[in-house]
Amino acid sequence: MTDPVPSSVETTDSLVSLKDPAAAPLPTQDSGKRKTPSYYNTSIRRQQCRVNQARYRNRQRQAQVELEQNVEQLRQEVGNLKRRYQDLSSRERSSQSPWSIVAEVFHLLESSYRSPWRMTSTKEMMSHPQTRLTLAVLERAFAHDAAMGERRGADVLMEQLRLYSQCFGDPRLQLKRIESVFAGVMAARVRLSVTVTEFTLKHVFPHPEAKGGEANGQRLYERLLGQRLDLDCTMNFLFDDLSCRVARLETNINLAAAFLQALGNVEDVARALEHARITSESTIEAGI
Repeated sequence: MTDPVPSSVETTDSLVSLKDPAAAPLPTQDSGKRKTPSYYNTSIRRQQCRVNQARYRNRQRQAQVELEQNVEQLRQEVGNLKRRYQDLSSRERSSQSPWSIVAEVFHLLESSYRSPWRMTSTKEMMSHPQTRLTLAVLERAFAHDAAMGERRGADVLMEQLRLYSQCFGDPRLQLKRIESVFAGVMAARVRLSVTVTEFTLKHVFPHPEAKGGEANGQRLYERLLGQRLDLDCTMNFLFDDLSCRVARLETNINLAAAFLQALGNVEDVARALEHARITSESTIEAGI
């Protein structure tokens, strides 16, 4: 028994549906957004993020601290090597005689007072080419740990040059003579001329009564202001026996005699020098 033949209409409709995709029914698509798992929105997840961020910041801080410590350690090592080099260099025997060393040092001191950098800060002074040249000469003449008062190093002498230049007006040095006291000790007799300025009376010879308007203190202030003082100085150079370099510089400035000449009586001299910021080694106290 044969199957019935489909009608031509049904055959045509079937062919059309196969050839035209638009005619075929399309599957439905999910148009909604993908949902985020609820875990990412929980307080546990937020707390974990905060912990991770804190750990990251701690690692960064630790790395920064370690880097700074390494840099500081390198600086200390460089400083130690420099001091070691200076120590070894200063032990080499100097080819200069004590006479020439004293004369050269005095020439440097005399010219340094007239240099334009003498009124600048320590940092600016030490960066000046003339200062570096002067310091190089002093380092050849002095041991690296040469003492001046309680402080050590050739840079201490440079600092005192700056302080005397700042604290007094128009400082001038005049070498009177050089003499050999005994083996290893040379002495230079010097005249130091300075002008007493307002800065001098405020920072080197302060007098509290002058600030408060007390009559005697004010008169003493006015009598000293502008005075030109001629100070007799002795500079003793103590040399190291092995290296023939200066191991210690002792300076003595006769302030009392110059003030007595300016003020005329011992009582006023005692009051003027009562709070002086110059040590017994004739060094001006740091921090002025």
